[in-house]
Amino acid sequence: MVKKTDLRVLRTQKLIKDAFLTLIRKKGFEAITIQDIADEAFINRATFYLHYQDKYDLLEQISDTYLKDLMDVMNIPFHLNNGEVNVKRFKITLKNVFDNIETNREFYQVMFGPNGIPNFTDKVEKFLYEKFKGNFMAIVGNVNNLKIPADFILNFISSAYIGVVRWWLNEATHYSPDYMAEHLANIITKGPMNAIGYKINFTDSELE
Repeated sequence: MVKKTDLRVLRTQKLIKDAFLTLIRKKGFEAITIQDIADEAFINRATFYLHYQDKYDLLEQISDTYLKDLMDVMNIPFHLNNGEVNVKRFKITLKNVFDNIETNREFYQVMFGPNGIPNFTDKVEKFLYEKFKGNFMAIVGNVNNLKIPADFILNFISSAYIGVVRWWLNEATHYSPDYMAEHLANIITKGPMNAIGYKINFTDSELE
């Protein structure tokens, strides 16, 4: 059972977090002061310092919490086994990812938005890269035997995920997590040209 004091702490931290995101959206991270956060959250400065050292500590703690939560739902071994991709399970994994982002949509929209954190994309990419790398090495074994360098593949996948998510957060149609999972899975497993209906020709008789 959570103690009342713990509930008060959680409530205060939520007020600070919500105020912080609101201020980033309005004026950008660099322009924010601790007094701004305190005023927006209806607390005093001393209360803020009970929870965080400064705004950089607040940013790091909030970002790490959201990103670790996102990485936890990215269960890669669930859809990769014995050198094969189970597409149905892959779509489930992707849906879990998009469901998590949808739940925390405000945070990601602010972070990736025009007044967001300049290096946030790099931070997300690093989290994704490390997540993929750990599972990738366990699955493929000796990376020296790969036809394409592991770093090439890992950086491509990480960048592709981020690009699609950033677009999804800002597009007006607001496709569902199911829609996003279905189509992203097709693009990753089939390749973009095959996924949109083009047949792949690996030879060119006209050049022979």
